[in-house]
Amino acid sequence: MALCMILFLVFNPVYSIILGINCGKNIRQMWSLPLVSAVMFLFGTWFSFDVKEIWFIIYATIYLVLGWIAMFIGKYMRKT
Repeated sequence: MALCMILFLVFNPVYSIILGINCGKNIRQMWSLPLVSAVMFLFGTWFSFDVKEIWFIIYATIYLVLGWIAMFIGKYMRKT
């Protein structure tokens, strides 16, 4: 159980941020990758655990927001 919590609270947010920064290189073509990543996380957790668990939707939303924020920050950093 501790491994799942480390995965949910450490590795997945870091992955979303790194994915978002890399998507900032070309937003027109890669804007949907953080969305795809969050949806795949949601389907994977629902498949492995419980479909009716609302916290997985909250986690996926947080990962999506982190990815999109990192994407726009990465785009801004490349312009300056």
